[in-house]
Amino acid sequence: MATGAFHHTLGSYRPTRVPAIARRNYARELTAAFFLPFVLAVFEGSVISVLVRLAFEGQAGVEPRLLNYVVGTLAIIPALANITSFVWVKLSHGVDKVRFIVLLQTIVVSMAIVIAFAPRNLVGLFMIVAAVFTAKACWAGILSVRSTVWKLNYPQARRASLTGKFATVQVTMIAVLSLGLGMAMDADPRAFRVLLPIGAVLAFCGVWQWRKVRVRTHRRLLSRERAADALNAPSFNPAKLLGVVRHDRAYDMFMASQFLLGLGNIMASSLLAITLRERFEANYLLSLLLSTALPLIMMPVTIPLWARLLDRTHIVHFRAIHSWVFVAALACLFLGARFGVLPLLVGYSVFTGIAFGGGVLAWTLGHLDFAPRHKESLYGGVHVTLTGVRGLIAGVAGVTLYEGLETLERGGGSYVFAGCLALATAGALGFVVMSRRMHALGIRTRAERTREVDPPGRANA
Repeated sequence: MATGAFHHTLGSYRPTRVPAIARRNYARELTAAFFLPFVLAVFEGSVISVLVRLAFEGQAGVEPRLLNYVVGTLAIIPALANITSFVWVKLSHGVDKVRFIVLLQTIVVSMAIVIAFAPRNLVGLFMIVAAVFTAKACWAGILSVRSTVWKLNYPQARRASLTGKFATVQVTMIAVLSLGLGMAMDADPRAFRVLLPIGAVLAFCGVWQWRKVRVRTHRRLLSRERAADALNAPSFNPAKLLGVVRHDRAYDMFMASQFLLGLGNIMASSLLAITLRERFEANYLLSLLLSTALPLIMMPVTIPLWARLLDRTHIVHFRAIHSWVFVAALACLFLGARFGVLPLLVGYSVFTGIAFGGGVLAWTLGHLDFAPRHKESLYGGVHVTLTGVRGLIAGVAGVTLYEGLETLERGGGSYVFAGCLALATAGALGFVVMSRRMHALGIRTRAERTREVDPPGRANA
């Protein structure tokens, strides 16, 4: 029975199981999702923070306090880099979406080469920070544009489940590759200098596949974007980006709750590599197992379950359920760090992986339940930019509070995780309140929004 279920699961990834109109694009994106992680893995905040924390420990010119701040920054760069989203929304406006994505993917892959050859000194440390920020800023641009491509290419009733398959392949690859990288680094700290260039070559295979993606009704979309008036067109001014939805009370409330939930999670992740090393003396393999591999291993199991829920319900209802898994994860992290109980950190990793399974879908697709037609990129830009803002706050505040509390009491830095738990709980409660007041807030149901979707058309029509 287990074998049959396994084969059934694998079979569900076959392009023949996808509606004919989306089949070719699905196959190309699925292939890209396999190859791109060969460099995306090293840009994961949890991966690069662990690698730098151990690789630069004790190196000449790199003070321990500075190293902790850099490690905390690296951990939140994936969120922080999203603050550039408003720039990408403007640059991609009226531009071929696939070519734009491919250009950014090429830059991301190139940054892996920079990390491979960065020296182990203070200059090399900041070279890595610059390369990671550049790569994740470009990835933020990819995410901002990709959701528009997905809305046009995949039917709403199957969108979460289809894009969830891309996420499943990607996170599975990152989990496997991060473990392999950890074992290689424990065996030889110079291994990354060989592995990253090889990974870059393989990742370019994914970029090549994305070049072949076609966007339905692409020409119509570009025409409407180019015809947009000054009020509705994107701007390099982030204040104007936020002003686009300032009259959307429901979306503002949704963003506020998501801000609190995300702030707690990002702040916790910024301190995880530091806690594992200083509190538990973890090596490369154990650190990457708990911070990256175990959460990502859980995601392929839970993504299909969360996708079915998201396909059936509005994002507000989804978040009102999903957010409490993050709360459970942070409770485990606080207790584990405070009392030095490693199994509780395993619990944190497991719960985080379950939550990420839904989060990767909700984060990418959630704004589409609010955005009017042809404003998907603008609404997505607000959402992604605010992720960058909370990343900036979390990175600075988290490490500063941790270092301050550690000077008062060894292990006192763990109390920062209690604050993270409180923030996430407040965000989860906000989603619950919204879910009970959807009609009063004027939030339209999925059925009402479906009537807005353009009829199927030919690629590039």
